[in-house]
Amino acid sequence: MRSALALAAALALAAPAAAQQQAAAPDAGGTAGRRVAQAARTAEPPQIDGVLNDAAWRQAQPLTGFVQRAPNPGAAATLPSEARILYDDGAVYVAMRMHDPSPDSLQMPLGRRDLAGISSEWAHVMLDSYNDKRTAFRFSVNPRGVQKDAFHSNDTSEDLGWDAVWESAARVDSAGWSVEYRIPLSQLRYSGTEGEQTWGIQVTREIARRSEIADWSHINPGRNGFVSQFGEVAGIRGIRSARRLEVLPYSVARVTREPGSRDDPFWSENAPFGSVGADVKYGLTSDLTLTATINPDFGQVEADPSQVNLSAFESFFQERRPFFTEGADIFSFDVGFPYGVRGGQFGNDQPFYSRRLGRAPQGSAPDDARFTAAPEATTILGAAKLSGKTRSGWSIGLLDAVTAREDVRFATADGRGQTVVEPMTNYAVGRVIKDFGGGNSAVGGIVTATHRDLDGAEDLNWLPGQAYLAGIDGRHRFGGNGYQVEGALVGTHVRGGTGAITAIQTRAGHYFQRPDADHLELDPDATSLTGWMGRASIEKLGGHWRAGAYGHARSPGLEMNDLGYVRNADWALAGARLNYVEFRPGKVFRAWDAGVHGWSGWSFGGERLSTGMNAGAAGNFLNNWGSWVNVNHEFVALRADVLRGGPSFVGPAYTNFESGFYTDGRRRVSGELFYGGWNEWGTRGGGYFAGGTINVRPSSRIRLSLGPNVNIGEDPWIFVSEGHTPDGRTHYVFGNIQNRTVSLSTRLNYAFTPRLTLELYAQPFVAAGEYSKFREVIDGHADDFDGRFHDYAVGTEIDAGDPEQYGVRLDGAGDPDFTFGNPDFNFKELRTNAVLRWEYRPGSALFVVWSHGRSHFAQDGSFQAGRDFGRLFDDSLAPPTNVLAIKLNYWLNL
Repeated sequence: MRSALALAAALALAAPAAAQQQAAAPDAGGTAGRRVAQAARTAEPPQIDGVLNDAAWRQAQPLTGFVQRAPNPGAAATLPSEARILYDDGAVYVAMRMHDPSPDSLQMPLGRRDLAGISSEWAHVMLDSYNDKRTAFRFSVNPRGVQKDAFHSNDTSEDLGWDAVWESAARVDSAGWSVEYRIPLSQLRYSGTEGEQTWGIQVTREIARRSEIADWSHINPGRNGFVSQFGEVAGIRGIRSARRLEVLPYSVARVTREPGSRDDPFWSENAPFGSVGADVKYGLTSDLTLTATINPDFGQVEADPSQVNLSAFESFFQERRPFFTEGADIFSFDVGFPYGVRGGQFGNDQPFYSRRLGRAPQGSAPDDARFTAAPEATTILGAAKLSGKTRSGWSIGLLDAVTAREDVRFATADGRGQTVVEPMTNYAVGRVIKDFGGGNSAVGGIVTATHRDLDGAEDLNWLPGQAYLAGIDGRHRFGGNGYQVEGALVGTHVRGGTGAITAIQTRAGHYFQRPDADHLELDPDATSLTGWMGRASIEKLGGHWRAGAYGHARSPGLEMNDLGYVRNADWALAGARLNYVEFRPGKVFRAWDAGVHGWSGWSFGGERLSTGMNAGAAGNFLNNWGSWVNVNHEFVALRADVLRGGPSFVGPAYTNFESGFYTDGRRRVSGELFYGGWNEWGTRGGGYFAGGTINVRPSSRIRLSLGPNVNIGEDPWIFVSEGHTPDGRTHYVFGNIQNRTVSLSTRLNYAFTPRLTLELYAQPFVAAGEYSKFREVIDGHADDFDGRFHDYAVGTEIDAGDPEQYGVRLDGAGDPDFTFGNPDFNFKELRTNAVLRWEYRPGSALFVVWSHGRSHFAQDGSFQAGRDFGRLFDDSLAPPTNVLAIKLNYWLNL
């Protein structure tokens, strides 16, 4: 009986397909030609059950006439859809009916919240409640009731880390499927008023089997912008800003079982731990929200992938912790290297790098310590951020965090002690942006500050006590949003003792001690360091032909690694790009693009550090397969950092490429395969890499993903060590390395229900590097590559081999003039975690987390897959560490 009523209500609400496709005219004609929807106030809200039989829905105007964004932009949607909007003093309600003559063909996988990377039907509701044409809150549901939400910013950016607490229900019937939403006003941001409000709105349907995206307000892919192409919803009257106070207290219990020695006074076979904390959200005004976390725990967050870093630079890792991913867009400030330079390896520079908060302690125990007890991460005592957008167009983001002083306990042959490895530190970030001209223009600024309490931390005198950054940026779109000019400038200032400032001047990225850099001067008495970085660009962002030109510079004294991330200072760079984008289907492709990019860069002393070009193309075929290719070439140029503080070195030209293809993601078995390689011209250097992902969906509840990766290469001039002789000379030792890296990332997801899921992640990883042909740099600027080195004669000038170290005899006899450690390595690691997540009520969840890890290192550069993976699972060589944690939180809306 219930299904018959549901079908009758659905048919009553539905308009004939032909009428729907011609219904654009009646609700068109809003601001600047935007489509307009009318929302109706309801005194009796609908029941959220996915059945559209509530009388309240008949009050609302149907939104029809959906238009394709893909695959045929501008064409009418192939299947009719409609939506209706209601509201009351507490929430916005949306109903969507998606007609489908073949409901048994709907793709509707089960999965946890924010299901991504898998083909599915979706119904999206996006609300630009600021009506600034730049930001929007997105609420998405698939036919199985899986929820996904996101925050859109800067017109085109998307933040899937944003989570709200809202209700929805979906139903599948003989006419297709339907969904109902209840979106509390407390989860939105708007200006409360007794008068009428106008919001931006978009309603979108995805039809998976047709790879179709259809919008109520047409999104033209030829225009630059997304939120700015939304329609409007009118008729919202008399709603005041909702009182917003949300508290999410948590408790966690954890036990760690790890290998150790009974001689270790700090070791316990089973180490228990317990903690409590809370997250708080409070609406200070209708525009601004205060979010705070006290003693946060991120034990349910997936571990970082394994990697081996042989460079002098710090690795960059993506942020995964919810407190920092949510709202991260407002703190973004783009002033880094453009994509493509040195293969894009410098593309992560940013003034605020949230991984600095809660980082691993930077100090260490004394060298003679036999046993240690050190924290893996710095404790975040508390953090708070204020964010929002005012009705006058100001976007505001303020963040402050305090991390605890951390000590390492140690035991030596003479007794026990402890020392500071990370001082108590306060981090602060402020970001503001002012929009003009309906979001087409903006100016903004950013400031950051780091203050360390170094009193009583004499062993950390190499850390600066204070670090500051200030910057401004701006953009302006013109020519119908087809063109944009942008610019940004930041200044940095770091203060500390002479040891701290000297350490900055001499570390990777600066190298003020370089003997052949006349524009650099090492000042061992300096107690501060000041620098700057800036960029400017002009781009054509719309239409088929797109192009841009840019300039970028960073002074030698630039330093923002206390709270930001930067790899290299002392650069000036200029470049240009040209692209062609085809977004309409043809005889072969649904869509494709191709482009070229060229650049050249110098140091502030006029040294040419990079000249290169890049060409690439990508296409999506009519059968939903796709492929891409990318080729990058760097010409011969100086490398100022290769000798790690020594003279510059002429690096050879090299070429690298990557290509690949992916299959139709709608299938039960799909995947991606990529292959690439690199070659140095004039050396033996070269290698290749291959990998991909295989996705298997044996049922709607289960997803299995396998990601094998292989990297094999040879580098004949990799830095090994510095040798110092009594005559004051420094000898820069290089070697030839044969490296092999193999890993397999595995993910298995099982959904019992949309709110009860199990996720398993595992990555076995093996990396081996075998060194040979050790050589010393004698003339880094010689015309012939081999002429830049002197090869050590094995057995006379250098030892034939030693398990721990090599000795170098410059005259071929006698005792070694200097030694260096054996650089060979064979590193194996396994990281595994399983997370059972149960959202037992909206906003509240129980996590049961099991983590398993093991690793093994050998001074052996050979690689044998069977042997190495076998050793990884040998408990006597790689004993396991297991952690079991239970975390419970409870959402309170006060």
